[in-house]
Amino acid sequence: MFAKLKMYAIIAVLGFAAFSFFGSSSEQTADLGQVLDRTEYAIGSYQGYLEENKVTEATDTQIEEFRQFYAQILNSDPKFYDETMGLDIQSDGKFLGFADANSNGAQDSGEGELFTVEIDEENNRLIATDVAGNSSGLRFSGAGFIAGALIGNMLGRQRSAGISKSSFSNRNVSPRSNYKAPSSSRSGGLRAGK
Repeated sequence: MFAKLKMYAIIAVLGFAAFSFFGSSSEQTADLGQVLDRTEYAIGSYQGYLEENKVTEATDTQIEEFRQFYAQILNSDPKFYDETMGLDIQSDGKFLGFADANSNGAQDSGEGELFTVEIDEENNRLIATDVAGNSSGLRFSGAGFIAGALIGNMLGRQRSAGISKSSFSNRNVSPRSNYKAPSSSRSGGLRAGK
């Protein structure tokens, strides 16, 4: 009988360890709808600021200022992610969001990626993609959004990285209007309730 109890205990411990390692880690995913809404707001607001100040070409200092502003917008109330989100602007013009556990603004070891946002110049849209490969896009009417010093800098980075205007044309994304956040993400934000 003691041997049977010992076997059950070992199975229980192994089962718990496997569940802890594989099963319950359902990490929260970022709500791509909120990512797109807040990205649109951040870009539009900062571009307006640059235009008011007659800036026609964004400097590295202004891009860093935008990165910090964008991160503040991502983390503003109502929050849609449980941890602080950090943001990095990649050399290819991609925005990379990550879980910034220590809130230092830099992606440290163990701080996982949450999403990317890319600018699709040819189709006049933003494309947000989560770590599971789900993508949603937000289109703009007219070319006004794609113009300006900030977007010009991002598109210049894309071209320098070998990304052409047509690179995103075959990308299959859910339109923002059809996007539904996964159950592991919290909603709430700029367009909540609409």
